[in-house]
Amino acid sequence: MELHAAQMLSTHLHEVLTDVRGVLPAFKRDRNRLVANALKAHRGWPEEVFQRASDSCVELHGAEAVLKEIGYTLANVVEAGLVEDPDDWPGVTVSVNDIGQRVIEVERPSVYFDPNNPNWPERVTIPITMPPALIEAFGARAKEVLVSSVREAIASARAAARSAGRFVKTSAAKLCRIPFTRRSNSPNPFRSRNPSFATGGNAEMAKKARAERKQFHELYRRALDALKKGVAGVCFPPGTWRWARELLPGWLLGVTTISLEASCIPQKRAS
Repeated sequence: MELHAAQMLSTHLHEVLTDVRGVLPAFKRDRNRLVANALKAHRGWPEEVFQRASDSCVELHGAEAVLKEIGYTLANVVEAGLVEDPDDWPGVTVSVNDIGQRVIEVERPSVYFDPNNPNWPERVTIPITMPPALIEAFGARAKEVLVSSVREAIASARAAARSAGRFVKTSAAKLCRIPFTRRSNSPNPFRSRNPSFATGGNAEMAKKARAERKQFHELYRRALDALKKGVAGVCFPPGTWRWARELLPGWLLGVTTISLEASCIPQKRAS
């Protein structure tokens, strides 16, 4: 998994990443489980950390979509009125200057993770990489274009927050001292749209993405119908995950084929 941008607020996480191995569902499952268990051990929470509802996972088609989503991700704390600049956010965040350059080194938490378990090394590194779509589209100018796009997104978010009177009347440092037991009382959107892909306003790319999604559903339905009829050697289309990895009975795994090549897995944003 290649990480390009991330920002964590008190109630949710935004991240832009590229799934180079076709394992995004397993990555999110394991990451969320480990974070939740460690947080519960640290805080003494007895119940769930992440809500049971599915998250928003948007497939990004083209450089325009990648630029827009990275800008949205990094400007989120500004749009919420928490800080004037995302670099001032004391929580987890990536600076636009980090992308393509920084390698974050993280020490193993002192809680939950067994230091004697070889699966949990003392330190791990996380490179913050430049999205392949930007390198392909802009070459050596990728960083310059990205920085300009993110700055525009931050300026727009700042103006929107000021216009709406959302900026808090205290510093981010003081916000961090608010007891974690105090619940957020800000409204959350209910039944809002949850798109499956984004193209950054590129109409031609959107048309192509819709056609690809339609083709996937058609191929999936054909494969599922064939499987129900007892046809051997059924091939599900690239991108199929939960049905084959989690729901199929073991005896059926031998008569199905799942194509999950990394080349078939475009960049995704999860939040």
